[in-house]
Amino acid sequence: MKREDIVSVEQFGRSTWLEIDLARVRDNYHVVCDMVPAKTHVLCVVKDDAYGHGAVPVARVLQEEGADWFAVATLEEALELRRAGITGRMLVFGYVPALGVGEAIAQGIAISVPDDDVARELAEAAAGKQLTVHLKVDTGMGRGGVLAEGAPDVLYKLNDLKGVKVEGIYSHFSCADSDESYSSMQLRRFEKVLHRSAVEGLRPRIAHFSNSAGILTMKAATFEGVRPGLLLYGCSPIEGVPIAGLRPAMAMKSRLIALKQVPAGYGISYGRSYLTYKPTTIGILPVGYTDGYSRMLSNKASVIIHGKRAPVIGRVTMDQTMIDLSDIQGVTAGDEAVLLGEAGSQRITAGDLGSLAQTISYEVLCTVGKLVRRVYFHVLCTPNS
Repeated sequence: MKREDIVSVEQFGRSTWLEIDLARVRDNYHVVCDMVPAKTHVLCVVKDDAYGHGAVPVARVLQEEGADWFAVATLEEALELRRAGITGRMLVFGYVPALGVGEAIAQGIAISVPDDDVARELAEAAAGKQLTVHLKVDTGMGRGGVLAEGAPDVLYKLNDLKGVKVEGIYSHFSCADSDESYSSMQLRRFEKVLHRSAVEGLRPRIAHFSNSAGILTMKAATFEGVRPGLLLYGCSPIEGVPIAGLRPAMAMKSRLIALKQVPAGYGISYGRSYLTYKPTTIGILPVGYTDGYSRMLSNKASVIIHGKRAPVIGRVTMDQTMIDLSDIQGVTAGDEAVLLGEAGSQRITAGDLGSLAQTISYEVLCTVGKLVRRVYFHVLCTPNS
């Protein structure tokens, strides 16, 4: 991409953007496929705008690579993918009102149900047509789904409902990234449900359990399908544990809009949380917490500019962040800064920012604001290349 192309992309908004490398999404998908048996369905989780990467472009490249099953949070997300030409099997994790059942059936979209009461309501709305559902089982997550001990009875009721086809059954690990003992207990509960339902001839054709962390740590929970999310976007779900072949697909960049000199003892940003201890060159970046660059990164994070680290000083504001450029020579307004991503030998990961902000990489990726333009590449490059 040429410089003038980036300028046209920036238009007249803030000079802050995301670069999404779709080639890396593609490669990450194949890394995941190599982790599971060949016959295992890989249900690609592209909910919440593909964790901030853009659901439509991500799903398109995954479909090109052979992915034929996608998971989203809402029916509207599923319909957006259908309108964009995504033809594979689709599952909605979240609540779908009865009003949306007809559209779900027409578009071949499966719906998650937490119990037989919800299924009965949806079946009535199906008006004689057949709705595909997956039963969610709570094995210890404490979120949605029927408790494991009641799942076989709910399956029996679901199979007796006209207008409902039970295609799948699934659960979700609470802490596959940190507690093997608890995860194993969850798995035993799920296996007990599957065994009893199989004995009674009620076991759905597809069972799925493992999220990204489960794929790595709970090999016995593969079943007929797995649900990678974070792995597709090149991040390890286990902090500090790299995965061979996996590369982050998202980079966040900005351009310096101003430089200024301030004396020693000068307060920077709101609250004067940082006082310069020497004459300091301040750089101003047009990015802040409205863009998903957390206020918790104040006085903690750094950015990469000219291949070197420049610390964030003072509080991150709504749409501006200050950095210390005193130790970097030759910097001028308009120069590129990397807030998330790679430059030369330097690298800032979502996990790095998550740790500094006392959160997780998922939140770092998902909270990038809609005002931040996405620029898509099949081979990641810099604006000047």
